[in-house]
Amino acid sequence: MIKHILSLSFILISTGSVAADTAQTASNTVDSFEKIFGVTEGKRRNHTKGFCFEGEFVPNSAAMQPYTNSALFLKEADVIGRLSHKGGNNNAADNKPADYGMGLLINTAAGPHNISMNTLDFFPVATPEAFAKLMMAKTQGSAAVKAFKDSNLDLQRFSAHKANKKKELTPYEGSTFNSINSFYLVDKKGKKTAIRWSFIPSKKQSIVLKPTADFFYENMQDNLNNHGVSWDMVITLANPNDAVNDASIQWVGEHKQLTAGTLNLLSLSSEQDGRCDNINYDPLVLSPGVLPSEDPLLQARRNSYAISFGKRVLEKGAK
Repeated sequence: MIKHILSLSFILISTGSVAADTAQTASNTVDSFEKIFGVTEGKRRNHTKGFCFEGEFVPNSAAMQPYTNSALFLKEADVIGRLSHKGGNNNAADNKPADYGMGLLINTAAGPHNISMNTLDFFPVATPEAFAKLMMAKTQGSAAVKAFKDSNLDLQRFSAHKANKKKELTPYEGSTFNSINSFYLVDKKGKKTAIRWSFIPSKKQSIVLKPTADFFYENMQDNLNNHGVSWDMVITLANPNDAVNDASIQWVGEHKQLTAGTLNLLSLSSEQDGRCDNINYDPLVLSPGVLPSEDPLLQARRNSYAISFGKRVLEKGAK
């Protein structure tokens, strides 16, 4: 079984048009995460701290049918998800403001459909190579990071945006998660519509317990028990001049939006007891009717996830 999984991971980063240097860029990125945060054996190299949940995705079929025939938007589907802290620290503190991630495996009638998001509004840089250089700079210290930032306009724009955002402690269930990258909806005639999306809390969710370094799980369980936890999937349709293939450019101004469905959370579990730990939330695993954009970061994410997945499976097998 382990050999099969590792073979699949290798295939994901070495087939199609993926060049050897692209695979090396992904490997370098994962190596940098390990140098910055250390290695928690058997765990993800990024978004290391987290827990599992199970739920259901209830689509708004009427709103989506003009744009796509994807099974994702045709009927209710079971979801195996994971919520996490950004970064490779398995002991990241819950009681300090941070960025978070959400991974979803939605079991549609046409097969699995993965969604991988985080709470950033847009990505710090535009290319896998730039991200690898940024992570390498972080391994070398603040002077190296400053030198890279001085040479990269995308990171300068991202840093200015982050500096102006209010920093407040928000639980997973109260956070909005964004696709960051762009995708296409494809209708039955083959017409493509460029989109991004956000999962926005259906209702205000608060911190109801005393914040400690590890209180997010119990806080969410309390909110789930008392009034439920859900997110609305809000799709933003691209305007003609939007940067579809550049995740470092935020779409601003007035846009047409669709409420594509609702993710209802049903139960929580630890990674040890749940079903999310052995899932690789590859963002390019999509149901027919949804296609990736040509944003190079999507393939880079697939490559890095596959490398990280292979490493942690090997580590678990060695125990």
